[in-house]
Amino acid sequence: MNTFKYIRLIAAVLLLHCAYGCESQTAGANTAVQKKASDSLASEKKQPALNDEQLFRAFFNKFKNDVKTHNKQQLRSLFNFPLQTNPQWSNDELKNTRIDYRSGLIGAAEFDKFYDDIFTKDATKLIPESKEDDLSEIDKTTTEDYYKKLMLATDKGSTLYELQQQYTQDNGQETSFGFVFGRIKGQYKVMSYYRPWPLKD
Repeated sequence: MNTFKYIRLIAAVLLLHCAYGCESQTAGANTAVQKKASDSLASEKKQPALNDEQLFRAFFNKFKNDVKTHNKQQLRSLFNFPLQTNPQWSNDELKNTRIDYRSGLIGAAEFDKFYDDIFTKDATKLIPESKEDDLSEIDKTTTEDYYKKLMLATDKGSTLYELQQQYTQDNGQETSFGFVFGRIKGQYKVMSYYRPWPLKD
């Protein structure tokens, strides 16, 4: 075999080796990228679901922000209808008074009508500024009829939360308002709104 043929043979072998070697390395690199993407997806799937309190906190932050920005359309979606708007009643009151539970209920179609009565100037100021001390968690074993009625519509085992604000009006008189929130089909909603006097006449 002459020198020229020998050099051509060596060159061909080297080219084949490079081609197969490079292809193998590329395939290996692609496999590594695919594995990283697969691990990332698996990691996302393994993220734990939000617990009851975390779901409420996320909802409450949205509620405060929508009140602050006067986003009526978004706020409507955060309410559960029919909404209970009667003043809160106690078990002691039930001993001497018959409570008409249905008299304070308002439907989604009535929301716009009562919007300004619920989100007054004071309310739209106080709600976004509300702090931890303004919130309370309702005991799941409460015997208070007001909360027990609301619990009937909520997800089993979930928790009711309440926001209550007491404040002094411009006329110097003290008053208050409150909201109760509950989880329905996995999402927190406003279950009730109350103040010292009925919202509906």
